[in-house]
Amino acid sequence: MTINRQGSTRGNAAGTVARVKRFPWLKALAWVTALGLLAFGLILGAVLLYFSMQVPDFRGISEYRPALISKVYDREGEIVAEYATERRTWVPIAEIPKPVIQAFLAAEDADFYQHGGFDFKAIVRAALVNIFTHRTQGASTITQQVAKTFLLSSERTFTRKIKELILSWQIERAYSKNEILELYLNRIYLGNGSYGIAAAAQTYFSKKLTELSIGERAMLAGMPQAPSRFNPVRNPKSATARRDIIIRRMEAEGMISATEATAAIAAPLTLQLSPLKQGEDAPHFAEFIRRLAIQQYGEKALYEDGLAIYTTLNLGLQKKAETAVYNGLRAFDRRKGWRGPLARMESLTDWQPQLDEIVGRYIHSERLGTPAVVLRIKDGKVTLGLPSGEEGLLDNASARWTGRGNPAGWLKPRDVVLVKPQPHNDAATPRTFGLEQLPQIQGALIAMDVQSGEVLAMVGGLGEGIGFNRAVQAKRQVGSAFKPFVYAAALENGYTPASTVLDAPVVFRTGDNEWKPHNYDNKIGGNTTLREGLEKSRNLMTVRLAQDVGLRRIADVAQRLGITDRVPITDLSVALGTLNLSLIDMTSAYASFPRGGPALTPSYLRRVQGAAGTTLYRGHPACENCLAQLGATPSQLPTLPPSAATQGLSPQVAYQMTSILQGVVQRGTAFALRSLNRPVAGKTGTTNDYNDAWFIGFTPSLAVGVWVGYDTPRSMGVGETGGRTAIPIWRDFVAAALDGTPVEEFSVPEGLEFVRVDAASGLLPGVNTERTMAEAFLPGTAPTQETPAFVDDPLGLAPGGSTTPEETGNMENLLRSFGIF
Repeated sequence: MTINRQGSTRGNAAGTVARVKRFPWLKALAWVTALGLLAFGLILGAVLLYFSMQVPDFRGISEYRPALISKVYDREGEIVAEYATERRTWVPIAEIPKPVIQAFLAAEDADFYQHGGFDFKAIVRAALVNIFTHRTQGASTITQQVAKTFLLSSERTFTRKIKELILSWQIERAYSKNEILELYLNRIYLGNGSYGIAAAAQTYFSKKLTELSIGERAMLAGMPQAPSRFNPVRNPKSATARRDIIIRRMEAEGMISATEATAAIAAPLTLQLSPLKQGEDAPHFAEFIRRLAIQQYGEKALYEDGLAIYTTLNLGLQKKAETAVYNGLRAFDRRKGWRGPLARMESLTDWQPQLDEIVGRYIHSERLGTPAVVLRIKDGKVTLGLPSGEEGLLDNASARWTGRGNPAGWLKPRDVVLVKPQPHNDAATPRTFGLEQLPQIQGALIAMDVQSGEVLAMVGGLGEGIGFNRAVQAKRQVGSAFKPFVYAAALENGYTPASTVLDAPVVFRTGDNEWKPHNYDNKIGGNTTLREGLEKSRNLMTVRLAQDVGLRRIADVAQRLGITDRVPITDLSVALGTLNLSLIDMTSAYASFPRGGPALTPSYLRRVQGAAGTTLYRGHPACENCLAQLGATPSQLPTLPPSAATQGLSPQVAYQMTSILQGVVQRGTAFALRSLNRPVAGKTGTTNDYNDAWFIGFTPSLAVGVWVGYDTPRSMGVGETGGRTAIPIWRDFVAAALDGTPVEEFSVPEGLEFVRVDAASGLLPGVNTERTMAEAFLPGTAPTQETPAFVDDPLGLAPGGSTTPEETGNMENLLRSFGIF
C-alpha cells in the first residue's frame, strides 16, 4: 500500500468511493442532514431575529429605580416609622459580604461567573428531568432571572423563554457580572413583603448582612425558588429542609467545610422577626410626620423614593410621655369605678373565634390591654380564655381599684374583660393577668425645647395615632391657662407684679344678658397684687384687669406669642379662657416666657434627604457650618441655636411673667409640683363644669403642655381641675424626663431691679408686714410708699382681705347700695 505525504492511503479513499457507489442512500442522507442543519440554522436565526425585535430594550435595567423604604428617625437616629409599598433596602455589591453571595450562587447558579448568560448543560439536564421524571426542574441562571424580573412577565410560555435567553445574552455583553449580581440580590422577592437580601435579613433575623450565620444565609438563599413555600414564618419545616439542602450545596462547592455544614444543619431555625416600624412608640407623632411629608413631597415620594426624615423627636422622652399620659388617664378612669365588661358572649362553645372578632374591635387599643373571656369561676378564682387559645388566671388583687371585692363574686362566665399580663417567672404555674378598663377619658401632651422650638414628645391621645391628634388638632376651652396673656399685657402697660387690683364682685350687662363671674372658691380677696391674683387664679380681679388693659392689647400679646386663632376683643369672658385653642399653640406661647420673650414656632423636622443623600430640607442651616463655635465635640452634638423668631415680649416682661408663674408652683394652684425640687413655672386651667383640665408649664429648657377631657365635651366630675387631673401627668413626665439632669435656674435679663416688698400690699414693708418677697421691677416702677400700719377695712377689701361666700353676698348688696356693683 502506498502512503501519501499527508499520511493518508489511496486505498481508503477508493474504499469510500466504492461504499458510496455500493450504498447511494448514504450520499442522500448526508445531503439531507446538511440541508436540515442549514434549514434549522436559518429557522433558528429567523426565530431569534424575530424575537430579538420584540424583546424590550435591555438597557432599561440601567434606568431601574426600585421603590425604597422611607424612614422616619428620631433626633438620635432611632427608627420611628417606615413607609413603603415594598420593603427594600438597596445595597451596593461591594458592601454585600462574600459569604452571602456564595450562598446565593450555590443555591441558584454555581457557574454564574463561567457562563455567558445561560447554561446549556443545565437546560438539557432540566429538560431530561422534566421529560423522564415526575419532578419539575428549572434551569434559569441568575442573568435569566434578572431578565425576567426586570423586563418580562412571569408567564410560563416558550415565547417568554426565548425572549429571556435573548435578553440574557444581551445583558451579559452590556453589564459586568457584579452589576448583574447586584441587580439580582437587591430585586429578588424573599417573602413577607421583603425585596432584596438586606430587607429580608432585617425582616426575618433583625440583622445586618454582615451578622448572618451560615444557616441564616442558606435559608435566605433557598427562598427565591418559592418564597411562599419556603417561608420560615408560615412553613418552618419546608424552610428548614430547603436550608439544609443549600448548606450541603455550599459544602459541595467548597464554600464551607463539612464541619461547618454539619453544625449549621444541627442548629435550630431561630427567627427574630422585625416588621416595618409603624410608629408604635410614637403613634400620633409618626402619623403627624407622615401627613406632613405627603403634604410637602407627595405620597409617591414617601412610599417609593426612600426618603430619610430626621425629626426632632426624642424617643426616650416620648416613651416617658406615653407612660405618664396613660397612667394619668388610667388613674382618673379608676376614680370613676368599674363600668362593666367589654362584651358578653352568648355561649362558650367555640369561644376563640368569638374572642378573635372582639379583639379586632379593640385592635387600636392593644397597648392598653387585650380582651379575654371568663371561662369559669371556681374556688374564688377566675379562669380566662386568651386570644392565643391559652388559659390564664385573673389576679384578684389587681381588681381592688373597683372597690367591689373579689372579682369571682361579680364577674360571670362569658364576660369579656380587658386584661394585661403580669410578670411570670414560674413555668409550672398558670400565667396571671391584671384587670384593666379602657379609659373613656382622653388626654394629650406636648414637650418642646424652649430655645429651638423642637418638639421632643407628642402624645395625641390613648390608642393608635391613625385618628384624631388632640395635641395639634383639638381646640378646647383653655380656662385660666389663658390668664398669663392678660397679665403680660398688663405688665406691658404700666402694671407691675406688685400692683393691686380689686378682687370683688362685678356684673356685666349687655341688653337683657347679664354675666356675673365668680372665683373658684366663691371668696373675694379685696385689693390683691397681680402676683397673688395669678398664683391663686382669681377670676374677679382678672376680669377687672382685662377691662382696664383692654382686650385689644391682650389679643395682641397672645398673637405675638404664637396663638394662631383670632382672639375676640369684645367679650371680657375671653380673659377667663372661654375661647378654644390648641395644646401646641398654648405650649409654644408659654415657652416664650423662659426664653426671654421671642415668639416660638414649633418645629418637627431637622433634615430630610433623598435616597441618594441629597438634602431636601434642613431645619437649622446655620448649625451646619458652626459646629466648633457651638461647642461640638467628637462624641457630643452641639446645642442648636435658638430658632429665628419675632420678639413677642421684652426680656424684662418675660422674666416678670416667669417669676409670677413660678409663684403658681410655690404658693398657688400648682403647689403639687414643688416635689420636683427644681425651678418650675406654669399655670393650671379648668373650664366650666370641669369639662377641660389644663396645665402648661416650663423649666429653663423644657416647655410641656397637658390637656385632659372627653372628646365630646362633658363634665369630668366635681373637683377634676387642672391641678388634680392634668398636673399629675405633667409632674410624672417632667420628673422622668429631667431625672439625673443638673438643676437649671431661670436667667435674669438686664434692665430689672429687685426690691423687697410686702407680699400682701405690694408696697414697701411696714411695721405690721407679715411676709416679704423680692419682686422684679422695671427701673422707676418700684413702690415708694410703705405699707400702712393700720387700715380701716370693714368691707374686707384691703390687701390680704378675704370673705366667705355668705360674706360675699352681703358685700354685693352693700356695694350695690353705693352704686359700685
